[in-house]
Amino acid sequence: MSHSTSPAAQSATGGSTSGGRRILLTGVTGFLGQAVLRSLLETTQDVHVTAVVRPKGSVTGRKRLEQLLRKPVFSSWADLLTAEGSDESPVDGRARLKEIFDTRVGVLEGDLTDMPEITDPFDTVIHSASSVSFDPPIDEAFRTNVGGAQNLYEALLASGQDPHVIHVSTAYVGGISKGLRQEGSLQADVDWRAEYEAALAARARVEAESRKPETLRSQIRAAKGRVGRMGPKTVAAVSEDARREWVDERLIDFGRTRAQSVGWTDIYTFTKAMAEQVAEELWAGNGHRVSFVRPSIIESAMTKPFPGWIDGYKVADPLIMAYGRGLLPEFPGLPDSVLDIVPVDTVVNTTLAVAATPPP
Repeated sequence: MSHSTSPAAQSATGGSTSGGRRILLTGVTGFLGQAVLRSLLETTQDVHVTAVVRPKGSVTGRKRLEQLLRKPVFSSWADLLTAEGSDESPVDGRARLKEIFDTRVGVLEGDLTDMPEITDPFDTVIHSASSVSFDPPIDEAFRTNVGGAQNLYEALLASGQDPHVIHVSTAYVGGISKGLRQEGSLQADVDWRAEYEAALAARARVEAESRKPETLRSQIRAAKGRVGRMGPKTVAAVSEDARREWVDERLIDFGRTRAQSVGWTDIYTFTKAMAEQVAEELWAGNGHRVSFVRPSIIESAMTKPFPGWIDGYKVADPLIMAYGRGLLPEFPGLPDSVLDIVPVDTVVNTTLAVAATPPP
């Protein structure tokens, strides 16, 4: 599930000068990131976590992080803290949770696509942020999954620090293949820098194609057929919306086709593989320690924060929910096949075990 790359002379552990370990965490508002943060706070006493969180409109990164306290992943912990009290010594679980949060959680305001400077010292970095959509436009997928990783590692290099990085990837970086694949560095004959540049350049090319007269005429004709009676302004608005949809559809097709042409099933797995190349080149290649955690499809919890906990509906979730509600009475499958999913708390436990045991 994980492997590590490091120089032999590297120290196995790096102690923080503050007495407790300091961890930088990305992707904290995501499904896995929420569970990682709760587990770090619940199972340790001296770990301080700094989360990279971008502001959203007028809501600061700190406020967005505090909003997690109202979500089920943390409210169940507040209930447990309350239950620990007694009639003689009652405990306000929510107040205690807020106290833990205020004391042990900090925020680095920013986004991986526009990474802020890293000035605080860190012993460990857990990089779990990524887009988990299988079919985004190619430029968006690369900007988030590959550009985000590049920005993170360049910021770490600029900080002059040597934290152990746990890079959460996916089992499917192995690409389209059969049989067993041994854990180890990816051996892919694809240049991540060239792919990144081509992906970002694709939007400009497709935008230019979408403005060609023949393309626009086709969209205007379709718009007139749908809303012609509502006047020319409505026709223009509908045809422009159609042009934007055409651009996104083309870029989605670009991503899917490019991924398959070099041996991956979709743009998600392709960009996650490229992100591993970024980590190998920029971090491990400069003498630092990196470990990769490669889960399969992450689904609801077995035990922690409570059985069945899930956040959001992605990947296999819609199928599972539809079956559970009786909306999907059956679906085809091979009786001897493996349902390749893993509970989120298993992934959390593995990630923190890797964090606790840096490579030699």
